[in-house]
Amino acid sequence: MGPPGLVLHGGMDGSMTEQGQDVAADLRRLIAEGCISEGALQAVTRITQEKIAAFLADDSAGAERPVAEEPTLSPQEMTRVSILGAQLAYGFEIDDDERLRAILETLTVECGFTLPHISRLTRVALDDLTTALDDPGALESEGRYRIALRASYLINAVNQARPVGA
Repeated sequence: MGPPGLVLHGGMDGSMTEQGQDVAADLRRLIAEGCISEGALQAVTRITQEKIAAFLADDSAGAERPVAEEPTLSPQEMTRVSILGAQLAYGFEIDDDERLRAILETLTVECGFTLPHISRLTRVALDDLTTALDDPGALESEGRYRIALRASYLINAVNQARPVGA
């Protein structure tokens, strides 16, 4: 992870690349566009409403601070807000077929599931999963939709089972 002013850019599979952005500015833009509210940010991050409001009001939230000045958010809170901000601001730029492939790759490479495991758990034909990894566009949209929903559910289950901060 980079310094507080560096936003992580990525998709819902958890893969991130660093991209220099102003996290607070991105979140203020999303709020102004009606994509999220301060209340939703607080509910998702579990950071107090006062800290979220102060962070969003602070134009220098992503900039370097003098050593004596306390940051609005702790480093752990900043990491969580940066990841969420990047995913909300830029994650939907990722093509849906690429996102589906990334979800399946995450389940197999990072999580140790095999395609037969995923097939049995999701009740999706193994051939369809193989096709989704190789060329998701070759599947009918209904099949891609079914795989995406069920694989996303597995990603969520994995994330909930992982230790906090892992």
